[in-house]
Amino acid sequence: MSVQLNHRATAAGGAAIVPQVVLDNLATRFRPGGLFLVLLRPDGTVVYHDASAGLFFHRYVLPLLQYRDSTPSDLTQKLQSLTPTSTVTVWDCLPGVILAAFPCLDRRQLAGILVLAAKSTTFKLGEDVVHVCSRLGLDGIWLNQQAEQVPTYDEEAIQRQARLLLNMMRDQVRLTGLEQELDSLSGQLADSYEELSLIYQISSGMRITRRANDFFKQACLDVLEVMGVQGMGVALYGDSAQRQEPVLYGHLSLPPGTVHRLADELMPVLSLRKGPLLINDLAKDKAFHWLGEHARHLLAVPLQRQEQILGCLFALEKCAGDFDSQDSKLLNSIANESAIYLENAMLYDDVHGLMMGLLHSLTSAVDAKDAYTCGHSERVALLARQLTLEAAMPEAMAERAYMAGLLHDVGKIGVPEAVLQKTGRLTPEEFEQMKRHPEIGARILRDIKQISDVIPGVLSHHERYDGQGYPAGLAAENIPIMGRIICLADCFDAMTSNRTYRTALPLEVALTEIRRCSGTQFDPVLTEAFLKISVDKLRELLATRQEKVREMLEMQRSLKVA
Repeated sequence: MSVQLNHRATAAGGAAIVPQVVLDNLATRFRPGGLFLVLLRPDGTVVYHDASAGLFFHRYVLPLLQYRDSTPSDLTQKLQSLTPTSTVTVWDCLPGVILAAFPCLDRRQLAGILVLAAKSTTFKLGEDVVHVCSRLGLDGIWLNQQAEQVPTYDEEAIQRQARLLLNMMRDQVRLTGLEQELDSLSGQLADSYEELSLIYQISSGMRITRRANDFFKQACLDVLEVMGVQGMGVALYGDSAQRQEPVLYGHLSLPPGTVHRLADELMPVLSLRKGPLLINDLAKDKAFHWLGEHARHLLAVPLQRQEQILGCLFALEKCAGDFDSQDSKLLNSIANESAIYLENAMLYDDVHGLMMGLLHSLTSAVDAKDAYTCGHSERVALLARQLTLEAAMPEAMAERAYMAGLLHDVGKIGVPEAVLQKTGRLTPEEFEQMKRHPEIGARILRDIKQISDVIPGVLSHHERYDGQGYPAGLAAENIPIMGRIICLADCFDAMTSNRTYRTALPLEVALTEIRRCSGTQFDPVLTEAFLKISVDKLRELLATRQEKVREMLEMQRSLKVA
């Protein structure tokens, strides 16, 4: 009989034969019965022995096995006679010692020999034992005293124990293998869970309104932690608003220009490969050897949708070991998810750009009716966005406020030009016509569901905080927040702009008027936020006025000439 080892491990001495934990367990089981467990290589070298066995075995039996050339035994020949098909064999070739041995196989090849040694029933302090003691430097009387404490075995008894050892070893090897498989599966499950969590976390951040640099920065930082790399980089290409310069995150520091060069050289390689690039020794790579003085490992994957390469992700310098196929699959999965986000973000940019272009065209149509108010909608939009940010509202809210500012006067399309361009004070009838423009604007926009949250700002931007405004006479918190924001921005721009019936107020005077009307015309909280905007910033926001006026007057002159 023999034992087949399907799970190899390192035993004492460095030989990959039998897991040491198995040998230790077996030695512990057989030691109380006066048996000594030893593992040999096929050449007879001792690679494991029971370190806790008694002195008889350590001082007498072990040296006999280790230094067989100093004894008259033929143990070496007996060991050499063992084959993978050998059964349990009993030998009494050492003076006063009986051995039971059987082969250990690995992939049907002889990997080692397990020996169970015991004191033979024939042991006595005779000439052969005394001769061995002399060679080993042992006192024969002392050895005899040690031997008296050890039970004796005959051939039948040791063979029975060896068969028991064989069965126990098979069970131990099987159990150890199962434990190793379980540990391996547990590790794989833990890795898979971590990887799935990473992909889920990255996917959760795939909002098309999120800036690409924010998304990829967080994604790279997450990958850094999970994959255990020193540097994680991204490069985006194309003419989209999502395009960004190559950037590297992490602890790895590279000289200026290195990241840009790496990204530029990766793109043609990844375009040809259409898949991951894995290099575990950059210094020896023909294409990227120049990077070898800064890092050893490189893993790069394309951000690809259909046949278009949108960019790439690249990892540098793995902290433990080399990059493997598992790392490649993980980063490739992340790249595929990220490419979907990037494509959607680009499509969103296109649609958003189209919509904003149409809205600007619509406001330009309103401005074209009155050259003296041209650029007003754009300035109100800029002021509304700045006010929203100054009031510590979310950036998304600021963008919606900008859109509401652009559209707040769109209803003036329905107001006669004679009323819009009148140089004197409006009559009550004319003023009633003018007061209709918020409702007209709301009706124009009501079927565009994508800007439904902007419409309240268009409808209520002439409501007053004290309830004296129009069209509904709403007061305080009943006025939609968007309407309160546009009201303040609209009035400030009107005060600082030239009109047919008056000249613009100086900036400082307009700000004083804003403060005076806090709590009556304007929301006091928003007023305080508006007054925190620096005068320089306000001048910058209002600077579009003159350019817009020149453009509109030039267009009107051209139309008259035609």
